[in-house]
Amino acid sequence: MKDAAEKDGRDPASVKVWSCFATVGDHIAPDIRVKKTVGRLATYLQAYGDLLVRTNRWDPKVLERFRADPFVAGFRGALDGKATTEELEHVATLIPGEWLAPAATGSPEQCVDAIMGQFRLGCDGVILHGATPGELAPVVDAYRPRRAAG
Repeated sequence: MKDAAEKDGRDPASVKVWSCFATVGDHIAPDIRVKKTVGRLATYLQAYGDLLVRTNRWDPKVLERFRADPFVAGFRGALDGKATTEELEHVATLIPGEWLAPAATGSPEQCVDAIMGQFRLGCDGVILHGATPGELAPVVDAYRPRRAAG
C-alpha cells in the first residue's frame, strides 16, 4: 500500500495500514479455539470463498473439495455458529494449515511475536480480531513490555 501511494505521488507516511489479525491463543479452551479458527475460516469460505482464494492465491481445487464435502455441502448456517466441536474437527481436515497460519496463535508470547511481525511487515496498527477482550487480556499483558514507546 505504501509503495503504491509513493508511485501515485502521495507521501507513504500519510497512508495508514491496519492489520485485522486473528488472535486466538492457547489459553482459550480448545473447543472455543477450534470454533474461532477453523469454524470462522470455514464460515468465511462458505460466504465468500472464491474471493478469499483469489485474493490469497490459494488453490481453488481445495475450495472445491471443501464445498463438495458432504457435511459442508449439507450444512445449513454458519459453521462457526452452529457446528459442534467434532464437526469442526472434521472441517479442519478440509482446510490446509497454511490457510489458517496467518494468525496469532499459541502462547500469549507467541501471539505477541506474530503481532510484532505485522508491524515488521509495515503495518501502522494491528486490530486483534476473533476473540473477546477477556480472551485477549493475556496477549495484551504480554504485549505491554514489548510495545514501542509512543
